[in-house]
Amino acid sequence: MKKPIIGILGTVLKHKSGDNEIPANYVNSAYCKAVEKNGGIPFIIPYFENKEDVLGLIDNCNGLLFPGGEDVDTHLYGEEPHVSVGSMNRKLDEFWIYIEKAAEQRKLPILGICRGMQLINVSRGGSLYQDLSQLNPNHLLHGQRQERSYLIHKIKIDNESLLCKILGTDEIQTNTLHHQCVKETGNELKITAYSIDEIPEAMESNDERIVLVQWHPEELTETEPRMNKLFKDLIKKSSK
Repeated sequence: MKKPIIGILGTVLKHKSGDNEIPANYVNSAYCKAVEKNGGIPFIIPYFENKEDVLGLIDNCNGLLFPGGEDVDTHLYGEEPHVSVGSMNRKLDEFWIYIEKAAEQRKLPILGICRGMQLINVSRGGSLYQDLSQLNPNHLLHGQRQERSYLIHKIKIDNESLLCKILGTDEIQTNTLHHQCVKETGNELKITAYSIDEIPEAMESNDERIVLVQWHPEELTETEPRMNKLFKDLIKKSSK
């Protein structure tokens, strides 16, 4: 059977070269490895100044992965930035939103991770808590200082959800690398998992085409092998 092509959205970062900073289209290799390991072909989608030019690439993808990255521009959900907000890139956000809308038209399966979950929620009319303290001033650690493969906290999963079916459990340990979370849910999305301090940790669409997680499963394919099932699910749906 032909392996499906999974488009992974790139972000734009600057790296040092001597005394200069050079912009680069960038994706962490862990995303590509997780897709390849679980039967897909990873394909990095770079940022385009002219958004419409990306459609030819999208038409060659069988599924999409929206990865982690910078904070989503707060103005996209109608708020001024809180003092805690980190770097933002409005043009990149609008580019990712454009791709999410194109994926909706084409009914492409999507896996969204961390920023990917937050961005898709905003794209669908939802909003974010700009800092976890706005939801729960006494929240647990959600920005770990250990290596990214380290399991930090437990989440509880709705046992009626697709996520529960995918992972085969209603409780699992995850890593955690975020300071924002979902507030109002976007159109046709529902929250399907929480950490014990009531921070939303996963969402999915009513039609089960979209699965969104707040943690980083691409870093856990060895330390918590059940995380591979998230990528297997995306690849299975992308093979149809």
